[in-house]
Formats: sequence, structure tokens, C-alpha cells
Amino acid sequence: MKKKLLFLLCALLLNSSLAFAVGGDGATCNPATANWPNCELAAVPAREHVINTVHIPGGHYSSPYIADQARTEYILQGDITADSTAITVSASYVVINLNGHTITYNETSPGEGVNVGAWNRQHIAVVNGSIIQGAAMSEGTSYGLGNNPVGNYNSDLNGYRPANYMHIVNLYVKYNGRDVAGIACAGDTGVLIEQNTAEDTFGFGTLKNRQHGFPAISSGPWSNDAVIRNNTVINARQSGINTAQGTQVYGNHISVNSIDTNSSGVTGGENNVSVYNNTIIGRGVHPIGIYIGSGAHNGEVYNNYIDLQVTRIGTEYGDSMFASGFRTTWGANNLHVYNNEIYINTAAEYSGHWAHTGEPVTHQSRGKGLFIGINPEQTALLYNNYIEFAGDGVAYGVSPAHQESDKLFIVANTIKTHDCHVVLEDSYSGTLGFPLFMGNHFIRTGNNPNYYTIGGKLGGYFDQTARFVDNIYSGGASAESINLHPSGRGIVSVYFGTVLNGEYRYNYRLHDNNGTSSTLLREDFNPPRTLNYAVPGEALEFLKPPTGLKVIFQ
Repeated sequence: MKKKLLFLLCALLLNSSLAFAVGGDGATCNPATANWPNCELAAVPAREHVINTVHIPGGHYSSPYIADQARTEYILQGDITADSTAITVSASYVVINLNGHTITYNETSPGEGVNVGAWNRQHIAVVNGSIIQGAAMSEGTSYGLGNNPVGNYNSDLNGYRPANYMHIVNLYVKYNGRDVAGIACAGDTGVLIEQNTAEDTFGFGTLKNRQHGFPAISSGPWSNDAVIRNNTVINARQSGINTAQGTQVYGNHISVNSIDTNSSGVTGGENNVSVYNNTIIGRGVHPIGIYIGSGAHNGEVYNNYIDLQVTRIGTEYGDSMFASGFRTTWGANNLHVYNNEIYINTAAEYSGHWAHTGEPVTHQSRGKGLFIGINPEQTALLYNNYIEFAGDGVAYGVSPAHQESDKLFIVANTIKTHDCHVVLEDSYSGTLGFPLFMGNHFIRTGNNPNYYTIGGKLGGYFDQTARFVDNIYSGGASAESINLHPSGRGIVSVYFGTVLNGEYRYNYRLHDNNGTSSTLLREDFNPPRTLNYAVPGEALEFLKPPTGLKVIFQ
């Protein structure tokens, strides 16, 4: 069994950057792509129900055009400029075909490019053209709603008008009003958002409430079973794509240049979310590649390419912010995070900007590869990810702070850093529950004199517990390169072992005698000791390729 395990782990480590395709190219067919208008448009399912055609004249609209005829395709005959909202849809089975033309909305008063104006509608498609926020640049709510290019929020009605099976496709949308998000569809079932480019041109400034996300593209928070695929997001001011229950997010190319805390390329705050084959370039304040929010269940994150750096700072946390490849820190269950490539640039001194004003400032640029904390009895597997740091700033490979479960398994990842591979405590809290680090390849880069393979970064203030089994160390990384700061405030207890004949057997433990020792003590076990903590099942089914993932626990 041990030979089989080591063979599988070594095969994964040696082929971590070659065994799977990562990243997404984004949109290939809309007015922002190079091959427009000769590219192939996506199929529009709502057309199956269409029996009528109506032509919408171009020109200037002082009030919204009302598309209220069911089973109809409305075809734009020229560009539109609109004082407020350009087009409101109030019937089912409607296709709004921009026909390659441009809508410029919100020229003088609040309104959307295309919105929904009635309850309980379904099969509404908006396709094939450009929608641009106009000169008024009216601002949105604290949730980024209102004055959006397209979606089902209606400023005149001051709220959503949910519509099942909305389809937003082959559009270029551009927006720049304060607290305005991009494509905003929520409260729906079966939303499909594909082949769009969403460009945020806001630049520097502030948000009413940074907790709310301000996405370029959103299917949340009350939708079900959305698909967001093959879109391009350019310079989102906080988040690229926000998801809802059952959302699939794939094939997208997302760039974030955030102006406030908790920005992310993809945010999955609900259950049954799949995020795969995306490219995420994160800059600005506190960029996070992919964030699975607290309380979410059944998240799957794989084959994503993530490139991050903190390039701006804000007033909330100054330059103590970290860029994080993958994050969940307040509890989420049954997560599978695998086959992702994460690159983070760091700098002890970076010439960046204040996010609110754009003024130049020199600040730290820090990074964390995997930043994960789950609650007791919750499960998370993070495996076969490739994580690499550049620069000379603070760079944590894995930080399982604020985690309390023995079912956190960090397996067969390749991590290159000049700072610290595993951080068992930081400002978010410590590491309880004895998470398992197994078969990872820890590679030290550079010659930072403050480097440690395993460390605590808050002076021993919180508890630090973990298990290390059959990990590989190179470049100066070592199981002996440890700095855990026994202090009497938090407990230190870290086990080291191997798998032998299918059993997890531990040879020694480093500890502080339940918080009573100011030096790190070593306790050897002869014969090796077994522990009553969760381990992956003997079948090692979590090492199978993507799809149909299943985990067995002993």
C-alpha cells in the first residue's frame, strides 16, 4: 500500500504542470473581439419559441422602449442613445437582438441598458451587440445594482423582476458609475451568460459596502443552476464573477484591479458551485483568485490558472493585505480544490497606489497560496495544485488559519516559496483539528534568512496543530526547519509520520507540553503511534482525475 501511495503521489508531483489543461481564453465572439463581426454567434434557445419579428428603430429614446409581445424577436435597426433605460422587456419568450448595434443608456437620468419590467417572465435573451453606460454615470445601490448594462434589476421599479432562463450572449458591455456592477442577473433559474466581454472603467475610488462584491458578472445571490462560461472580464473594480446555487463557471478570462478588500476573480457563496478552466489575473487591493464563502457546501475548483499581486492599498488594512490563490476561512464543507496553477508576486517594498485616490505609495505586497479554514466535521481536499511565489515579500504556501477539522487534507501539492511553506497561525487565528499534510513537495527558493518550512506568524498566540505524512522536501526545505513559538498562550502539537501497510503511523511529535513549555519538545514513538483522526480512505479515490470525485474516510 505504501509503495502504491508513493507512486501515485510522485506521479502527480512530477506531472503537476503537464497532466491537465488549465485556464480559460474567455470570449471569442462579441463586438470587443478581434474577429467581430465574422465570428460564429452562440445558439439562442429562446428562438425556439419565437413566431414573430419586430424591428426596433435606432435613434434617441427619452423613455424606455417596451418589448411586451411574447414569442417575439426584437431586432435593433440602428444605434440607440437613451436618457435612462433603453429597452424594458415585460413578456416571456423574447429575444432582444442588438443586431451588431450599440445602446448607450443612462445619458441624463438613472436606468439600465436592457432590463426586465414584469414578474414571473421566462426565456428572455439579450444578444449580439454593445451596451455602454452613458454620460450621467448614475450610481448603483450598495449591492452594485441599478444602472447596469443588462440584467433583471429595474431602477424605475426599484428592484429585481426575476426571469427564469435568461440568456445574455455575444455582448460587449461597459460601465463606470460608482457602485455599478456589470451583467446583473439574480433570482432566476437557468441563467446562461456566455461569450460576453464586460469592461469596468471606474479606476480609483470607494465602495458603499465592500462586503457586497460589485461583480462584473453575477448570477447571485438567489438564482439556481446558472452557467457562466467563456466570458472576458476587464479590470473589475472588486469581483469578476459572483455565483449562486448550482452555478458552473468555466472558460472565462477574468482580470480584477480592485479598489477595496475581499476582491476575487470568482466568488462562490452558495452550494454546489463548480469553478474550472478559468484564467484569473488579480491586481489591486487584496486580490483573491477564487473564494468559496462561509456556509457553502459541495464546491469543486479545478484546472484554473491564477496570477495575483497586491498593487494597491486601502485605508481598512493598509499594506497588511495578502493576495490569496484560493480562500475559504469561515467554514465551508465538502470542498475539492485540485489541478490549479497559482502564481503570486510579492515585494517587501512595492511602488503602488492608494486605491481610493490613485496617489503613489510604497507598500508591502504579500501572498498566500491556499488560505483555508473549515469548521469541525467539515471536509476539504486540496490536492495536486501547483503554487509558486516570486519576489522578496511575505509568501505563505498554505495557511490553514481558523480551521478546526481533522478532515482538512492538503495532499500532493507542489509549493515553491522563499518565505514559509506552511503557516499554522496568523492574524486570522490558529490551526486546530490536526489537518493532514501528505505527499506534498515543498521546495525552497532563494536564500531568505528568515525562511522556515513550517512556522507560526503570530508568536504562538493561537493553537498550532497538524499532521505531516510522507512529504518531500528540497532546495533547503526540511521537516526540521520549524519555528512555532511555544509561548504558553496557544498549544503546539505537530505529528510527523508515514503510511505503512495502509496505516498512518507517526514516529514523533513536536509539542510544548500543553502550553507549559517555552521551548519546543520532541516526543519519539517506538513503536510508531496511530492517531484517531480522519484520514483519506485506503482506496485514495481523491487522486482520480476530475469528474465524479468521491472520497472515502477511515
